[in-house]
Amino acid sequence: MSGFKNLTVPGDLQYLYDGSLEGFFCCVYESVYSGVLPQDILPEWEAEPCLLRQQRIPTDPGRAERVRRSIPARISNEAMQLVGHAFFSQLAGREIRLLRFLLLGYERGRGVTGLIGHPDVAALLEAERHLLREVQLLLGFVRFTERGGVLTATISPKNFVLPFMAKHFAGRYPQEAFVIFDEVHGAALFHQKRQLRILPVEELAFPAPTPEEAAWQALWKRFYQAVSIEHRYNPKCRMGHMPKRYWQNMFELQDLLQGGSDRPAGLAERRAVPALEGARPGLGPAVQGAQGHIEAEPAAPGQAPEDR
Repeated sequence: MSGFKNLTVPGDLQYLYDGSLEGFFCCVYESVYSGVLPQDILPEWEAEPCLLRQQRIPTDPGRAERVRRSIPARISNEAMQLVGHAFFSQLAGREIRLLRFLLLGYERGRGVTGLIGHPDVAALLEAERHLLREVQLLLGFVRFTERGGVLTATISPKNFVLPFMAKHFAGRYPQEAFVIFDEVHGAALFHQKRQLRILPVEELAFPAPTPEEAAWQALWKRFYQAVSIEHRYNPKCRMGHMPKRYWQNMFELQDLLQGGSDRPAGLAERRAVPALEGARPGLGPAVQGAQGHIEAEPAAPGQAPEDR
């Protein structure tokens, strides 16, 4: 983009936009060509009366496309990828941070994503890491229920992950009709006849599972318990790999949320290890205690502290 103006101190201004990535790009365009750096950028539905002058930025596909093309051209493809990830993250104030990041990138060029000591760059990189970590977890934690020939699932993520899960499940179930409902962000991913769409859905009440589906779920719960290895039973280790906030949508773990146990029946109580003849006093109890004490495995590289 040409015609940049030198930005001075931030103006007493707040941008309001439609919440889309294209709308955000129009905010970038407005800031660059007006020479004003706003104090904040908010979706219209989050706006509240304040002392700042509020300016609504309309979404213009032409302006949005100019900004989109300028990022890989004037900065780098890595910067474009970071913007695409961080925009859908849970980072508070992500829009104004992204704007400052892009202005810095237009000034510094390709090396901007390596400025990990810069507060805005560091925050965006951390937000990207958290989003991709959550996507990775949910690809394994989504539980589908068959209802009337449609596979349905509910998720409760912190980040808006549906755009990054769509192609995975479309490739895994190309012939299936399925719906993944994000109850936190009020959106749903629909797949039918190889077509994918993400639509805003405030509420989506699925019908109760059929008796046949309930029977399959019961079999899955039994399988989950049957493959458990008693001497490696370690709830703390599981919490590190399967954070508790995902359990409400995983039917094999819902009993645990209600105070139940998933420990294999008949194996919870182990016999005491008999003392060996000629062994040192206390050796038997020490061995018995070691059998029941297995330290949690280290967290996966890059795991967020809140996911442990």
